[in-house]
This record gives sequence, structure tokens and C-alpha cells, in this order.
Amino acid sequence: MKVAIGGTFEPLHEGHKKLIDTAIKIGGKNITIGITSDEMARNRVRCVLPFLVRAENVRRFVIRKYGFEPEIVMITDPFGKTLETDFDALIVSPETFEMALRINEKRLKMGRKEIRVIKVDWVLAEDGKPISSTRIKRGEIDRYGKRI
Repeated sequence: MKVAIGGTFEPLHEGHKKLIDTAIKIGGKNITIGITSDEMARNRVRCVLPFLVRAENVRRFVIRKYGFEPEIVMITDPFGKTLETDFDALIVSPETFEMALRINEKRLKMGRKEIRVIKVDWVLAEDGKPISSTRIKRGEIDRYGKRI
């Protein structure tokens, strides 16, 4: 099964790891991890590490935990490779679920088959709220969900 996942992945936190774990559980080594370009990532309010650093952090996590090198691609627009590649599944968070629906809507208009969307629940911090990069950058929690 060919599986895709995408995001900024900075800082790489427990929520991201759960998404990656799910993708590998479903697709094995046949996964594509899309990571936003620096330009795309910096359009958000917070600053992020360069693409090469973020990609290396994800690569090292997968190698350390699963023992293989994942396919990592740069995402330069919200659709990434999903309009041109026939993935079997797209792993998303509640935050990115609506974008997955837009991807499938656009694919259908293009005459392509839908991609199965698998929504992975949030990983909650110890305060009961979702772990997110924004909360980590604000200094509310660390990447493991512990209060700071």
C-alpha cells in the first residue's frame, strides 16, 4: 500500500511521530513523507528551521525507530504530490483533515480516484490539550506534552 503524509514537522513532536508511526504501520516502507518548503513553512506566523534540517530530523527518527530510510519530498504547495501520484492512503491529523477532503475533491475533478483518508487523533499533552508545534513554540509545553 502506497501511503503519504505531509507537514512542516517542526519541532518534531509526539503528534508528528504518531502520524509517521501510523503511516508506516499501514504502508511499511512504501511511504512518502512530504515536508513543506521553507517558503511555504514561513508563510505561517511562527519561524521554522530550514527544510534540510527538518527533513533530516524526520529521516533520523524513521531510521532510528524502523531501520529504513523513508522517501522524503519537498512540498511547495498545499497539494504536494497528491494530485499527480496515486497514493492508496493519506494520513492526516484533525488539523489537516479538511485539506485532505479538498485534495480528493480536486482529484475527482481531474478524473483521478480518491485517496483513502485516515485521520489520526491528536496526541494530548498532560494538560489535556493537543500537542502542537505552536504550543511548543509559545513555551506552553515541550515536544512530549509536558508543561513547561
